[in-house]
Amino acid sequence: MSEHRVCPSHPDLADDLATLQRLCFPTLGTDELITAQQFRHHLQVFPQGQLVVLDSHDRPIASASSCLHRTEFVHSEHTYMEASGQNWLSSHTPDGEWLYGIDIGVHPDHRGQGLSRLLYDARKALVRSLGKQGLVVAGMLKGFAKYRANMTAEQYLRSVQDKQIFDPTVSVQLRQGLSVHGLLPHHIDDPTIDGMAVRLIWYSDVASRI
Repeated sequence: MSEHRVCPSHPDLADDLATLQRLCFPTLGTDELITAQQFRHHLQVFPQGQLVVLDSHDRPIASASSCLHRTEFVHSEHTYMEASGQNWLSSHTPDGEWLYGIDIGVHPDHRGQGLSRLLYDARKALVRSLGKQGLVVAGMLKGFAKYRANMTAEQYLRSVQDKQIFDPTVSVQLRQGLSVHGLLPHHIDDPTIDGMAVRLIWYSDVASRI
C-alpha cells in the first residue's frame, strides 16, 4: 500500500475525476454522474471533504466527496440528488452534525487493494477533527441486480448483513464499521437495482447516539 496515499483533492484533478466517475458507475443515470465542473465547485464549498487516492504517478485512482448535513436530514428519507444538492453540494450545511459521504469510487483496475479503507479512515479522521457525530453514507445495493427477480431488497439486505451474500458496495462499507439504519427506496437513478440504497452510519468516539 505504500505507493498509494490519500490526499486532499485539487481543481487540476477534476477532469480525471469525472472520467473516473464514468468508469466506476457505468449504470448510473447521466445526470447523477459528477462532472469536472461540479468537482471543482465541491472544493469551493467544502474543501476538507474532498479526497483522492493517488498512485505512484500522481494519478487519481479513487476519490471521495462529502458534505455536512444536520441530524433531521440524515434520518429522513431522501434521494442522492437531494443529499448532494444536485451534485453541486448546494445542500451542504456548515453547522451540520454529520459528515455525509456523497460519493466514493475506486477505479475498476484497482479494486481489492484497500483503497476504500484508506478513504473511509480519512473520513473518520475528518469527523473526529471537526467534532461531528459521525459519518453517514447511502450505500448502493450494487449486487441486488443479480437477485431482484427472486428476492425483495429487504431479503437481499438481510442476506448481506448475515454474510450469505457479498455486495460489492454495502459489504465493504459494513467492514469499515458502519451499521445499517434502513433502506432508502428510489434513492438513486440506477434501474438495475431499482434505485435502492441503504442508510449506513458510523458513530464517532465521542458521539451521543440518537
